[in-house]
Amino acid sequence: MSTLVFDPLYGCAGDMILGAFVATGAPFDQLKSELAKLDVSGFEVSMEKTQRNQISCVKVHVKIEEQTTHRHLKHIVNIIDNSELGESVKRNAKAIFRRLAESEAQVHSTTIEKVHFHEVGAVDAIVDIVGACICIDLLKIDRILSRPIALGSGMVKCAHGVFPVPAPATVNLIKGFPVVLHNIDAELTTPTGAAIITTLAEPLLNAYTGTIKSVGYGAGSRVFEDHPNVMRLFIAEDKSDLEHDSIVELHTNIDDMNPQVYSQLFEQLLASGALDVFLTPVQMKKGRPGQMLTVLCDPDKKENLQREIFRQTTSAGIRSETQTRVKLPRRQETVSTSLGDCVVKIFEFEGRSRVVPEYESVKKIADKNQMSYLAAYETIIRDLGDKGHVEKAM
Repeated sequence: MSTLVFDPLYGCAGDMILGAFVATGAPFDQLKSELAKLDVSGFEVSMEKTQRNQISCVKVHVKIEEQTTHRHLKHIVNIIDNSELGESVKRNAKAIFRRLAESEAQVHSTTIEKVHFHEVGAVDAIVDIVGACICIDLLKIDRILSRPIALGSGMVKCAHGVFPVPAPATVNLIKGFPVVLHNIDAELTTPTGAAIITTLAEPLLNAYTGTIKSVGYGAGSRVFEDHPNVMRLFIAEDKSDLEHDSIVELHTNIDDMNPQVYSQLFEQLLASGALDVFLTPVQMKKGRPGQMLTVLCDPDKKENLQREIFRQTTSAGIRSETQTRVKLPRRQETVSTSLGDCVVKIFEFEGRSRVVPEYESVKKIADKNQMSYLAAYETIIRDLGDKGHVEKAM
């Protein structure tokens, strides 16, 4: 499995991240070709090999004609959706801009729909964010990690005036993410850089075991005497045969709702993108028995599912946390049995395979053959074992 590790040892910005990708091996010509698919004019992307404090690195320049354009989130989403970019690129880019919108909305006490993007809505920021997502796709990255993000100090001039470093939007973006505070009078990490890393990467909190395949440095615009203004990036190959990703856990405690509601609620949450939904009995204040509703989902489904919970339950507040998940490699196949074709999930671990018939597929087979679900399931398992589809069927 190919793993990308961000190492913002002295901060990060959009152009630094792009430079690090190119230095690590992302083909610059292909990056330019993909960026040309955006329905945005007035920009030119170039690169140069340079040095920062004697460290060889790549500086990516985004030259633009446009100086100031205020866009809403919907405008940027339309630009991305109307392009011919790959689906994974679109999905990641929209997730980054949504997090930026959420951060700006919190700063200005408004909604994400009403947020005006200033610096991050300009063409160069769109190129930085979409370009980073293109590079991830070009390099065929499976997993993304990040070491702590470096933050500076002092003051920075923003669209709304002069603010302390890190800027308010950056502070919101890095909540819950490990950081390093430097006593350097400069904005080491920009909102664009923080948004890219904290949206796409899992924090690297413990030791990582793998083989480094390539490393690259992206140069920032400023030159400092006492430290290299660079963003470092590693690409490594994991030794583990397990897969990793990030999921969000949503929790809310409910003690005043008719339990008959839960059946339909589960169906609606799963239809809205939840990976799993379950209830845990809890004892709440004043001795009242209640239920803790837990919803597991991909990060990009978080907001929609939160809204669905508020619509469909009596909840007045939802807790959320991002978890790192380790899972077995899996694939889905259709296999033949004496009762008909059945869809199965096949899990791989340490050279062995395990098959699990899909519930809905077994149910359809049982109905078609006018038999109980249990009888159909047992017959399918026996057939799979006899035909040697996998080493062990469960």
